[in-house]
Amino acid sequence: MNNTTITISDATRRELLKIAAELQAKREKKIDYEDVIEYLIQKSRRNPALFKAATSPKGVSSEELQEALRKGRAEDRRHEEEIEHRYS
Repeated sequence: MNNTTITISDATRRELLKIAAELQAKREKKIDYEDVIEYLIQKSRRNPALFKAATSPKGVSSEELQEALRKGRAEDRRHEEEIEHRYS
């Protein structure tokens, strides 16, 4: 599978994280952005306005997005390490 970087605003990223948390709680497994986007695409077939809002350009550069992803992944790793440390 090829990977692509997309640019989203901080507000959109926060909303994606909220959706990811809900899906993770519902599915009881780790959820990533790919899972969230696939979920939104499936929902868009029932709600095109939601899909359009989620995929519209946000005016953020790809460099800013990459930095946000790096920070988010580092934060995820720290959080996972804290949980492992707490329960080991």
